[in-house]
Amino acid sequence: MELPEAVFVYGTLKRGERNFEVSRQAGWLRSEPACIEGFRLFHIPKGDLRPYAYPGVVKGEGRVWGEVQWFANLDRALALLDRLEDEGSEYLRSPTTAYLAERGKAPCRVWVYRYASLQALESAGGIWLPQGVWGEQTQPKG
Repeated sequence: MELPEAVFVYGTLKRGERNFEVSRQAGWLRSEPACIEGFRLFHIPKGDLRPYAYPGVVKGEGRVWGEVQWFANLDRALALLDRLEDEGSEYLRSPTTAYLAERGKAPCRVWVYRYASLQALESAGGIWLPQGVWGEQTQPKG
């Protein structure tokens, strides 16, 4: 199986969102709109342990829209992103395939940060987003 060459982001790391600066610090080169299939997207509201809302995905029926980000040095980028995502605890980094939105472009192997489990998402108050799109300004309050 081919190793991932980039990272699929669907939430606060996207261009224009709260944590995009972390992607820049990680050596971001460029982004392209894309989707992943076989995942369900949830909105996790702000709470006592969360200073702001953010999304999470789990495996399941559905499609999630976001962007593929390429970095100057993927290993260096992953070290920084793993810390932000609390990899191994809140999120797990998994390989998957992203389908670029531009017609005629081949799918690419990417890393995606998925939530540890559906049960963990539900206990965090996760709200399913069947349209598969998350943006900080467009999500339910609560």
